[in-house]
Amino acid sequence: MGRVAGLRWGRVDKNDLSGLSRVSGTEHNQICRFLLGIIIDIRLPGNLDSGRLICAVRAILDFLYLAQYPCHTDQTLALLTEALTRFHDNKSIFVDLGIRANFNLPKLHFFRHYVHMIKLYGTTDNYNTEYTKRLHIDLAKDAYRATNHKDEYTQMTLWLERREKMLWHNNFVQWRLAGDPPPQDRLPPDMDYRRSIKMTKHPTIRRVPLDSVVRDYGATFFTEALARYVVRTNQPGLSPAQLEQEASHVILPFQTVAAVETTIQ
Repeated sequence: MGRVAGLRWGRVDKNDLSGLSRVSGTEHNQICRFLLGIIIDIRLPGNLDSGRLICAVRAILDFLYLAQYPCHTDQTLALLTEALTRFHDNKSIFVDLGIRANFNLPKLHFFRHYVHMIKLYGTTDNYNTEYTKRLHIDLAKDAYRATNHKDEYTQMTLWLERREKMLWHNNFVQWRLAGDPPPQDRLPPDMDYRRSIKMTKHPTIRRVPLDSVVRDYGATFFTEALARYVVRTNQPGLSPAQLEQEASHVILPFQTVAAVETTIQ
């Protein structure tokens, strides 16, 4: 692994045992592209079997790439768990080679919770720090560089407020310079759709039982409404309370009604 540390951008440094410091995320991604190809035929000291090393590196790379999927299924989550299991089964090769004394790493422990977190909060692109990296530069690093490094929080806040006001003013100026938009020759269609109901002169169904009207046609309070209609037609001056009282005494002299199917156009 020391030989791997000396590689940067696909080239070998003079001191190929030097370690990398302050490695960016872009460099990490590029190292992952050729890491497996470097160790595929590497000779380990003490004639140790390189199979465990290849399995461990392949497993952790599989896990990292699977964890970046923008969409997951039960099958991909199972592959994620399987890759992590293969890594833990073969990670002891790094201890045997003296690369690490133990694996008490918080980030490595957190890998066990990835499947649960994906099921709970969605895919990892929903809470990936790479999306806020640009904002960290604009809102933190640039703002700090603009201060005198004394009482920096107040100065950073003031600097950001002024930058925001400048952005608003610039957008206003650009809007004014652009002028009024050209008039539209054609008006958009009206969203209101005019409907009309056409009813036949003769009923399509002559005898429909009242209980069928309630059960099959969804007219739950049909008989009560019909009774109110009869009372209101004969006695239009009744108050609502009087109307309800008179309607409760109405006895309909029929048990079937004619039905008319309507079409909406």
